[in-house]
Amino acid sequence: MNLNRIHFFLGCFLWFVSSLVISTAAELPMAENLQADAQQAAVDKKPIVLFFTLPNCSYCRIVRYDYFLPLLKQRAGNNQPIIREISVTGQNRVTLFDGQRVTETELAERYKVQMTPSVLFVNHEGEVVGNSILGGDHTNYIALFDKSLAEASTKMAGKRVRVR
Repeated sequence: MNLNRIHFFLGCFLWFVSSLVISTAAELPMAENLQADAQQAAVDKKPIVLFFTLPNCSYCRIVRYDYFLPLLKQRAGNNQPIIREISVTGQNRVTLFDGQRVTETELAERYKVQMTPSVLFVNHEGEVVGNSILGGDHTNYIALFDKSLAEASTKMAGKRVRVR
């Protein structure tokens, strides 16, 4: 009887560990070439979502793994938002909308990002077109994200947005 319990608990533990590894294996695309992303955004007529993070930021991790990765898995094709992650302390080089190359840190400074996580919605020219989402402690984060994404899309289409 004891051996069966040990096998049961060992099996549960291995399942738990493997589910953690699987759920954290997928990553959001890092910002590398915003000029290429802008071309796709212009064709699809949708904004680019810039997701500014900080290493070891617990709220960044929550937004990444609990909200954005599942959202990308659920939405396919043209319904999938273009989300690019940028580390505010990162030194990776990013090609900007005009072809200029800067570090992730310099990009965060250009957008005046002062807290993480910060989510900005930009058009194909890199202009902020929607209401930013600051912080990760929001009730119903995906509803807030969807509302901000829809408002940014509407602004890009040249329509007036009524904000309540």
